[in-house]
Amino acid sequence: MQRTSLSDRLISAALAVLALACMAGWSVAHAQTFSLVPEDKVRLRVVEWRSSDSRYASWEALDGVYTIDDAGNLSIPIAGHVQATGKTTEELADAIASALSQQAQLPGKPYIALEIAEHAPIFVTGTVQTPGRYPFEPSMTVMKAVSIAGGFLREREDNTYFERDRIQAAGAYRTAVLNRRDLLMRQARLRAEIAGEQSFEIPAELAGAPDVDKLKAQELNLMRLRRVDIDSQVEAANDLTRLYGQQVESLTAKISTQKRQIDLAQKELDNVNSLVSKGLVSNSRQVSVDRWVADAQGTLIDLEVALTTARQGLSEADRSKINIVNRQNSENQELLNQVNLAIGRAAIDIQVAQLLGEQAGYDAQLAEIHAETPGVGKAQKNYRIVRRNDDGTSRTIVADEQTALLPHDLVEVGLDTALQTSPSQPQLPSPQQKQSSTAASSDVAGDNRPAAGWAPQTGSN
Repeated sequence: MQRTSLSDRLISAALAVLALACMAGWSVAHAQTFSLVPEDKVRLRVVEWRSSDSRYASWEALDGVYTIDDAGNLSIPIAGHVQATGKTTEELADAIASALSQQAQLPGKPYIALEIAEHAPIFVTGTVQTPGRYPFEPSMTVMKAVSIAGGFLREREDNTYFERDRIQAAGAYRTAVLNRRDLLMRQARLRAEIAGEQSFEIPAELAGAPDVDKLKAQELNLMRLRRVDIDSQVEAANDLTRLYGQQVESLTAKISTQKRQIDLAQKELDNVNSLVSKGLVSNSRQVSVDRWVADAQGTLIDLEVALTTARQGLSEADRSKINIVNRQNSENQELLNQVNLAIGRAAIDIQVAQLLGEQAGYDAQLAEIHAETPGVGKAQKNYRIVRRNDDGTSRTIVADEQTALLPHDLVEVGLDTALQTSPSQPQLPSPQQKQSSTAASSDVAGDNRPAAGWAPQTGSN
């Protein structure tokens, strides 16, 4: 019987381990498959089969945890940006393997082990003890989300809790609105700088907003300062260009004069050599003229070296001017990309603050009703999920306690005011009748009254 070599045994063992890993990964993936979304974190491991030495080699430099950015991409060394949003882990692993094979010019695809290290978060708001952002877990339902948010909001002796929430929601809303206003103005300024314009117009979304002219003046002043800085750098490069240009002209003229001196010295040397051969001039005269010729030729070499150096400096100065402009455009484009992403985040912050404000105003009203009428604790809870679509928009889903959640879901927990009362109890005021008494508490934005939709939510969801 032929003896099995050590390398063959190692290869067989490695293939067995790989097969088991694939089977385990298949079973886990099919238990609950998720499409990846921004903020998901994935753990990556890359292994390549090297036929040259018959072994598997791990690409430890690429191993680690990567986060999907807001644009839906995964940035991996060598592979570059790989689109991840909407893909499963298997699809993303195949895309990474293809990118690595193409970029590294491999004979085949490397083996990719990819798993979700941490899901994107969910958000819980409404009548829960601790609204906020929480990590998503597989098989998470609405009731589990309520549980990790501290459970349903419990009754307190006074309304200070609701008033505090209203004030906090108002502050969060104002902050988000002001942040988005600043970002939109900065976006307009950066676009104007990239286009080479001297000024910019106030965005249509900000027309009529308070202090918008002052904000534009600040951005315009920054724009002028940046232009002055760039112009000073360009002017310094122009001065250097003129200096090197003058050196080139001066050295060119000196070289021309020096060549004429060398020609005269050479003629003189030829005459002295002729006279020496006839015995009419001493050898010392010949040595003196010969030294003169050598010195003139040495000076010419020095001048030509200086001319070459000056021309190199002139070329570098010209390139410096181009690099100054290109560098500014590149920095502006990078800043503009960051501002665009920040504007999207600010819009989400505004939406979350609005929902929190609605709930704060509604809870305050419910506390007043409860103080007057028994049986309010029997109110039915209702749930809504705000879920992000693939195109970046959102949709609202009416849910129940067992509705499954996905990463990035916003879970809103509310209370139905269509309460069931006993025949002996008076009918509770309708939401329309209570609206006038709660209008003051619903204005969470103060003087900057928000758009429709911010009013307290008093009806069924």
